[in-house]
Order: sequence, then C-alpha cells, then structure tokens
Amino acid sequence: MPDTDITGNSLGNIVWEVAVFVSMNWDSLAGSVAWNGMLAAVPVLAGYTLRAVLDKRPSSARHYAAAAVLGVVWFVFLPNTCYLLTEWRHFLAVLDSENLFLRARGDSVLFIQLIMGSLFYFLYSALGMVAFALAIRPVERAAIKRGMAVRFWAFPFFAAVSLGVYLGLILRFNSWDLATNPSTVWSAIVEIGGHPKLAAFVIAFGGFLWIAYESLDIWIDGLKLRLAKGKSEA
Repeated sequence: MPDTDITGNSLGNIVWEVAVFVSMNWDSLAGSVAWNGMLAAVPVLAGYTLRAVLDKRPSSARHYAAAAVLGVVWFVFLPNTCYLLTEWRHFLAVLDSENLFLRARGDSVLFIQLIMGSLFYFLYSALGMVAFALAIRPVERAAIKRGMAVRFWAFPFFAAVSLGVYLGLILRFNSWDLATNPSTVWSAIVEIGGHPKLAAFVIAFGGFLWIAYESLDIWIDGLKLRLAKGKSEA
C-alpha cells in the first residue's frame, strides 16, 4: 500500500506536483530574480571599489573623477538592495487571490508550496538586506577614516535611500532615470512634500533601514570574528 498524506494523496504525487510547481514558478521568476540581483550587486561592487580608490589617497584629477563617479553610482543604485524587501508583495498577492493560506490547511501539496514560497521570499529579502549592509560598510569605513560626521548624516542618508525605494516601487522609476529624466524625478520628489502622510512614511521607513543596517553591521562583524577565531576559541 503506497504512502499517503492525510488527504489521500500519494507521496509520489505530492513530490511530482511540488516539482512542477517549483519548475513553473522558477521559469517565471528567474528573469526578475537575476535582474534584481544584478542591480543589488552594483552598489556592493561600487562601494568596495570606491573604498579601494579612496585608500590610495587620490592625488590627481583622474582619481578624484573616478571616486566621484563611483560615489554617484553607489548612491543611486543603493536602493535596489533593500528594494528586495518589497518583493513579498507578489507572494502576498498570490496568497490573497488564490486564498492559498486557508486552502493549504487541508491540502499537503498547497501547504508545501506555501512553505517553499515563504522560504524563497524570506531568503530573497535577506539577500537584499545583506547586500544593503555590504554596500554601505566600506563607504562608511572610508568616511570614518577621514573624520567625517557619519552619525550626523546617517538619518538624512537613510531617508534618501527610503525615498529611492519609494520612487522605484510606487512611481516605477529606474536608477538611471536620474540621468535620463532628471526633471520628472525631481518633480516627483518635490510632490511628496505636499503629502505629509506619505512623507512621514518615507521618513519612518528610512528609520527602519537605519536600524536594520546597524543590526546587520553588528551581525557581520560578529560573523567575521567567529570565522576568524573558530568555534574552539569562541
């Protein structure tokens, strides 16, 4: 007698249906995941390259120009990292439209799909936030090394990143629109000032990003220390 779950589905059928689900959803997600991942990687690479340039103590116009370009690229693309937090909206939309949460209670296949979808978007969001922290760390260290008032600029900095997420998520601007369509982007930014609740939400999300960064920064330092010392010395 074949193994069955509580709803009478055979184990083989469950495995097959889950495999089909993974295949179908990955085909539809692969392109956007790869694209978003690439955009999230840009500020990380730009941040470490910028720190390397600054550590060489720029002494020529060429070095200063390279540092300026890298700084702009780093800042403009940075919102693409924490933007991945918002990708949950796609999964939540499916949960709502298909009533997946309630249906999964009596269907083992749907339950597994629910778990796999939740795990995927958790890891996807986590990847974005780790990239967010990794992108900021080298630039922050370089700024501290040069005696800049990092704490003073922290809140407006994270509020600006939050604004970038809003421009991309709600108004569907791309990072390069700052160069190709600056007047439209600026008009959208100015318009936020006429909506106090929206402005307050953008600022609040900036505060969240600040707390999230500080937490991840501590976690990364702890992980590096643990790996350096090894388990026996920890």
